[in-house]
Amino acid sequence: MRARPWLLASVGLNLFLAVSWWVAREPLEDAAVVIPAYRTELTVKTNTVIRRENFTWDQLESTNYATLIANLRKVGCPEQTIRDIVIADIDRIFERRRANEVVAPDYEWWKTAPDPAIVQASAAQAQALESERSRLLTSLLGSGWEKNSPASIALRAGISLTGPVLGDLPSAVKQEVLAAVARGQQRIDAYLAAQNQINQPPDPMEMARLRQQFLTQMVVILNPDAYQEFALRYSQGAQYLRQQMAGVDLTPDQFRTLYNAVSPVISQPVFYYGGSDSELLQQQRSLQAQEQLDIKQALGEQSYAAYNLEQDPVYRSSKALAEQVGIPATQLAPLYQINRATQAELDRIRNDSTLTDDEKVQALAQAQVAEQQSLQQLLGPDLFAKWLQSSSSTH
Repeated sequence: MRARPWLLASVGLNLFLAVSWWVAREPLEDAAVVIPAYRTELTVKTNTVIRRENFTWDQLESTNYATLIANLRKVGCPEQTIRDIVIADIDRIFERRRANEVVAPDYEWWKTAPDPAIVQASAAQAQALESERSRLLTSLLGSGWEKNSPASIALRAGISLTGPVLGDLPSAVKQEVLAAVARGQQRIDAYLAAQNQINQPPDPMEMARLRQQFLTQMVVILNPDAYQEFALRYSQGAQYLRQQMAGVDLTPDQFRTLYNAVSPVISQPVFYYGGSDSELLQQQRSLQAQEQLDIKQALGEQSYAAYNLEQDPVYRSSKALAEQVGIPATQLAPLYQINRATQAELDRIRNDSTLTDDEKVQALAQAQVAEQQSLQQLLGPDLFAKWLQSSSSTH
């Protein structure tokens, strides 16, 4: 019997709370006022709850870029964000146009220099599209937009996402790659500017670190095939190898094998050390020795012999002059042998301490006469005359 008063009190309290809740919720449903999100000063009425409207992209988006920009500014979108949105959208449009309109043969990343015919094949079309894109963005965003565009920064860095693998990447991945490249290039630019401000040349090791840093980011962004093609085209190590292999005729597979073999060595910043610290020099020499072993193993006997030959300054100068004169390739080897034997004799005479200065002058002249006689016999009178003329003009 004692529980009945407490039960009645509990029921009464619950009824009171339910009625209070019902009364309190009515203004929320009947008196809501919608105010645009970009308004910052609000006049609030008694018993009125203010809601902000959430703008959707459908409300802002427009096929007219001028209208889109106006809509974005209307809701207080920062100018840098507006530029990023517009540039990214227009870049996607022109990326599709480049894929459909420009015939772009695969860049020969395994060669020291690309074939000029390949470069010229698509240059005019690509330039026309880039000019059109630039004019459109300038008309919409004003001058200066290109300074902060990832695509423009990447283009300045010599990076273009074309080819059988990189060219087929999804647009979103390409944008991510270009953004990473832009960040890496901006770090390099900032470092170079800082060194210039203190009148110091850039440290090759620091430059190597910065280049390797942005390359490492690509491991996260790209799949293994795309990463390797990116590295073969744009890494510092691949550029170094192309210079080293100048004159050596390698296939794509040979260059890829070479890069994979040597990359662990030439990707280390100390490999490019340019100072005089004895400890760092020792590390550099050790890496260089390992590099040569890796090159020899990767190239095989015949290609390694051609590589070694290209390292000889006498061979390179003989080859360049032969190409300039028009000497047949079949005569290059004997031509080089004559020049090398002559150079060895000239060095011997200059270092011979038993000869007086006058005797050295006479012996040097005799060695040069003997060289010319051998060359005339090898080349014949016409080519020999051209050789003499070209040789004298380069000295």
